[in-house]
Amino acid sequence: MIRQEVLAPLARQIQPILATFIPATAKLSLADLGPVLARVDERLADEPEALQRQLKLFIRILWWLPVFTHLRTLGGLSPEQRLKMLSWLQDCGVTKLRVGLWGLRTLLFVGWYGDPAVQERLGYRPNIAGWDAWHAPQAPQNQGE
Repeated sequence: MIRQEVLAPLARQIQPILATFIPATAKLSLADLGPVLARVDERLADEPEALQRQLKLFIRILWWLPVFTHLRTLGGLSPEQRLKMLSWLQDCGVTKLRVGLWGLRTLLFVGWYGDPAVQERLGYRPNIAGWDAWHAPQAPQNQGE
């Protein structure tokens, strides 16, 4: 089966959104975004085409929305202006916008935090025992004999 690219063609529009949600990604190049967007595309592969089209349209709307208030696209806004705009959208009264933003944010988190290298840097070590692993007795540490 050929993997369909859903978000990869929109990397330039997604980059400032991702940098706003996850500041550690602010210096990533478009090429560095490839693996992140590939993980998101993999997640979206089984979703209906209608949902994929809506998501792409939503990203394009986010890109152009600031033109009405700042005469710039989302990529032309400062990080503070982007944060303010996206914060306003996540709290606005239009349910579709709120849900769309939270869904996009979740997908971008999947793409970024799904990277084993990122998980390692964060100290994330999943355990088959789940939360029970946290409550297991710990072996005493040698306190510098």
